[in-house]
Amino acid sequence: MIKMNRLLPFLLMGLVSLGCSRTVYVPLQRPAAVYVSPHVQRVALLDRSEISVRNVSRIESVITGEFPGLDSEGAQMALDGLARSLQDNQRYQIARVDEQWKSPVAIPGQWPPLLEWSEVELLCNKYNADALMILESYDSDFIVTNGSRVVRRKDKDGKEVATNEFYAKGIATVSLGFRFYDPVNRTVIDEHMYVHSRTWENSGNLVQMALTNLIDHRQAVMEVSHQAGMMYSTRISPHWYRASRSFLTKGRGDANFNIGVRRATVNDWTGAMEAWYMSANSNKRKTAGRSYFNLALMYEIQGDLQTALHYSQRSYTDYRIKQGRSYSNILRRRIRDAVFLE
Repeated sequence: MIKMNRLLPFLLMGLVSLGCSRTVYVPLQRPAAVYVSPHVQRVALLDRSEISVRNVSRIESVITGEFPGLDSEGAQMALDGLARSLQDNQRYQIARVDEQWKSPVAIPGQWPPLLEWSEVELLCNKYNADALMILESYDSDFIVTNGSRVVRRKDKDGKEVATNEFYAKGIATVSLGFRFYDPVNRTVIDEHMYVHSRTWENSGNLVQMALTNLIDHRQAVMEVSHQAGMMYSTRISPHWYRASRSFLTKGRGDANFNIGVRRATVNDWTGAMEAWYMSANSNKRKTAGRSYFNLALMYEIQGDLQTALHYSQRSYTDYRIKQGRSYSNILRRRIRDAVFLE
């Protein structure tokens, strides 16, 4: 269960007033896209993306202008990003392996043959791991485009004038393919190939200025590789995200309800909950219903989703608070997701 005091620093991030409600941002956990058996606790991360056919790599470098060894360095950066993200999520213990295995595939973007299960078991024993997560394919690309455009700027007298501006864009793209091997069940838990890219732009009075100050090839590839590695973690590990929630602020003159609103506004969530418990007994239907709605939010923050659902449903069915219906649907989805987070 997530305790309220753990969420307090995150709840301080924002209270946004929207008419008769205020929005608060809370951290929530989303389950992984791919189910991973609980017996998988310690995972070894390996790189198998280097192509064993040296001539192909040399030809590609000549044609594309790539730096020698950049893909090997970028692959390691992708694994670093993945390792960091998985460690932050605390679903797995991570064994980061420095050794590299060469892939028999000659063309980037193609899957190599699966490792033999005997080899998977040998590597798991070697690194004391329950499963292997292997970067099987990696390729990077960086292109630069430039041009000019007309922009409007103020001159020294404050008058807007049209002027030419030169710009340069750098686009870094990486293609990655991960396999997740489970030696106990002899199954590939996940096999996923994807592409991630990012664009940088710089401008200047001369095209040379725009190009000179643009991010360099290596730095761009390293940054995109690290991001791409972190992205993969969301497929196989629960992850945190920031969600918006609202509490209602109009209590039709009920003193306890309004005390709860003021306490919530200064982030006194425990005090707000106590006040809304009292206003839930109001003889004014709207005030009681809004109190139940707000209490549902408090219970969600505490991690008690069943009670939160009960109160949100009651706010709609017994008191006709229309926001309670949509909030109940959100909570039902969270309860379904919670099964995969256990």
